[in-house]
Amino acid sequence: MGIKFGFTVGGDAAYSLKDSSFSAYNLGASYAKGPMFAAVTTGAKMSSFNVAMMYKVNSDITIASSTTHCASKTCDVVAVGGLYKSPFGDFKGKIGSNGVVSACLVKEVAKKVKLTASGSMSGTDTSTFKYGLGLAM
Repeated sequence: MGIKFGFTVGGDAAYSLKDSSFSAYNLGASYAKGPMFAAVTTGAKMSSFNVAMMYKVNSDITIASSTTHCASKTCDVVAVGGLYKSPFGDFKGKIGSNGVVSACLVKEVAKKVKLTASGSMSGTDTSTFKYGLGLAM
């Protein structure tokens, strides 16, 4: 259900006929206005909350974050990242709570043909460096 103020709300539930009880239930809501987007979803029968936020600084730069909150750990930053749309191609990068830094470049090399070059590394440990190339037509 959408409301004209930029809010969207939803939920899900699963009922176990065997146990005659709800086996799962969660809620979610999002808000979008102008350059900002925020979403909150619950997990594990509403015992944890996931918060995602995105802000479009301008037509070239977007930043985003994702966090998880629960009683045992008040805030766990899952990832923080961004996008820079340069004249050469789209640069994307993120750092996760596990210390892994990831980045990629997406460039249109021909009409409707995109090349993606990516890499990731755990902190400053160069022995964990992984790379990849992708081509989408």
